[in-house]
Amino acid sequence: MSELIEERSFTVEAARAAVLASNELEAFEGPHFRAGRDGAWDSVFLRDEEHPHPDFARVIVTRRGQAPREVTIGWADYAEIIAGADEARTASEREWVATRGRKPMTIFGSEAERHGYRVVFADILAPLLGGSVRRAATPASQAAEPGRDFAAEIRAAETVEQIDAIDTAIRAVRGFAPNKTGTDLHRLWKDRRREILDVAWAPEPEAVVADWPVDHVEDVEPGAAPRAVPRDHLAPQNRAGRRAAARKKGGRR
Repeated sequence: MSELIEERSFTVEAARAAVLASNELEAFEGPHFRAGRDGAWDSVFLRDEEHPHPDFARVIVTRRGQAPREVTIGWADYAEIIAGADEARTASEREWVATRGRKPMTIFGSEAERHGYRVVFADILAPLLGGSVRRAATPASQAAEPGRDFAAEIRAAETVEQIDAIDTAIRAVRGFAPNKTGTDLHRLWKDRRREILDVAWAPEPEAVVADWPVDHVEDVEPGAAPRAVPRDHLAPQNRAGRRAAARKKGGRR
């Protein structure tokens, strides 16, 4: 069974906070504005009679381990008023478009920044994305119990099956939220799963074989100094070698 879930849209401040908390943002440039098809990109926009607003805005976002991504939006894409049965929403749309016209750099630049985060960090911003998403409803048996301590469960997990089951439970209640708490929880889960896999795939320790006969090992009482083991049992050539070495060092023959 599926249900239609309405997810609220997010502000540029919320998107920026989530991206910064993830520690995945490597570089950010912009916003830059351009008026007309042949205009040059500039960090500022000066209104005139021919160009009352910029036609395009862009940002360049770099995520760690990825190439820089240029994201461009057009003024016309955001200028349309969405009229509907809800008169309050229609009035809000008109007011927003009017404010946007008065502050093209601030509003249009923020829209470009937000869109850039949405393109490059879609996985991190997924819980904030607006629109209607149809998905399977979570069974009541899989719902998280009130006051459940996921961090403690992650630390106590010993097998891959256990850690994956915790991941499913956290996602069912959107525990990996795009904020510092959710990001820290996700990082803790990833680190613990990596530790479990490292232990599971660790090579078996090799047996240590002594290079001396077993009968030469003597029992030593606890706290007593070990007794020297006579070496006269060694082959004669070994004794001769020791004597030759002693003579070179000035020792007795």
